[in-house]
This record gives sequence, C-alpha cells and structure tokens, in this order.
Amino acid sequence: MILWFFAASFFHLILKRGLLRREQQQTRSLTQRLLPSLLSDNIADVSHAQLNQQLRQATASNNISSNNLLLTRLSLFLNHDENDVDETFGIKEREFMRGSYSLSRFMVWAIPIMGFIGTVWGISNGIAHFSDAMTSTSSVTDVSAMLKENLPLVTNSLATAFDTTLLALLLSIPLMMVMIWLEKQEESYLIELEEDWFHSIKPKISKPVLAVSTSTAGVAAAGATDSGGQAVASEIKLLSTQIKALQETMEDLYETVFASKLGK
Repeated sequence: MILWFFAASFFHLILKRGLLRREQQQTRSLTQRLLPSLLSDNIADVSHAQLNQQLRQATASNNISSNNLLLTRLSLFLNHDENDVDETFGIKEREFMRGSYSLSRFMVWAIPIMGFIGTVWGISNGIAHFSDAMTSTSSVTDVSAMLKENLPLVTNSLATAFDTTLLALLLSIPLMMVMIWLEKQEESYLIELEEDWFHSIKPKISKPVLAVSTSTAGVAAAGATDSGGQAVASEIKLLSTQIKALQETMEDLYETVFASKLGK
C-alpha cells in the first residue's frame, strides 16, 4: 500500500513536470515569435476583438493549448474593459497552482500515516502471538520453552512494524523534496510570466486602448461641439425672430399712436 501511494504520487509529480515544461515552451513561443508579429506598430488600427481572433488563429496553427496561462490572460484582458482584470487573474493563477498539489500533499501526508498504522498493526500482532504463547502453557516449566518457540514470531512482527515506519519515512522525504522543488519551478514561472506581462505585453496592448479612447473622446467632443453650435444657432435664430416680431409690434404701436395723435 505504501509503495502504491508513493508510485501514484511520484507519477503525478512527473506528469505535472511535463505539463509545466510544455506550458513554458508554449509561453516562450508566444512571447518570442507570435506576439511580436501581432503586436506591431499598426496595432492601433486593430480592435481588441480582431486582435483576439488573430491571436486564436495563430495559436491554433502553432499547436498552443487554449489553456495556456498567458493566452488565457490575453483573451481575458482583450474581452474586458477593466484594466485590472489581469491582476485578479494573477491571484487565481496562484490559487490554482496551490490547489493542483492537493493530491500530492495528501499522498505525502498519507504515506507516514500508513507507516504508523503498519507499526501499530505489527506491534499488536506481536503482542497477540506473545499472549497466545503465554495462555497455551499450563505449567511454569513450559513457559521458557514456549517463549523460545514463539519469540521469533514476536520479534519478526515488531521488526516488520518498525520497518514499515522506516520505509514510509524514507519514501516521504524524497517525495516532499520533489514536490517542493516543482512548486518552486512553477512559482518562478509565474513570476516570469508576470514580468513579461507587465513590462512587455500589457503596455503594447494598452496603448491602442488609450488611442481609441482618446479618439473616441475627440469624436465625442467634436460631436458635442457640433451639437452645441447647432443649439446656439437655433437660439440665435429664435432670438432674431423674437426681435423681429417685437420690432414689428413696436412699429404697429408707433403707427397707431401717431395716427391717434393726428386724428386729434
């Protein structure tokens, strides 16, 4: 049972190591070959949706998994308007990494426990043999002979018990060392991913957002200016109409008053 736990946990760590190496190779391919060609100088003319589509097509043709952390972060950033969505995703990446070692941690914890269980079972089995030897004798003179016959069974049970604990402890130590080393490798990969994201990738895809926002703001301001100018022109036209009407009213009033004066 202990060897089975050790083999399963070791195989799981080897599998995670292979997945980490493939993840690193895909990320290196993204940062060194695909993204420099996509994030060119004319990226300001490309919308985020178009960039995301181009990125998906390029990664599919280069056999890059859709579960790649950098690709997932890029898609999440391009599909959302919030600039801090990548920071939240970075926290989720670390939580996912810690959760992926749950099985290995359980195995490392279970192997010594299985050893202690084997020790307790061996001791109890040895005591049971010794108890059977003592109860099977009817005289004191037979005790010595019975002990000589059953003592090897007792010592063998105790030896098996302590060997089980020793084996469990010896297997759990290298397993723990491999797991810690692999966790450090994944942590280093996440740190490298954060540095590439914030220093090389995000500034390039954030500039188009700023440019688009500025142009949108300019268009909105121009639209607001045009609509404001039209409103002012309408107000001036209305005011001139009112002044013209008032002028005609004053002329009529003046003619009426002047005519009444002449009639007197």
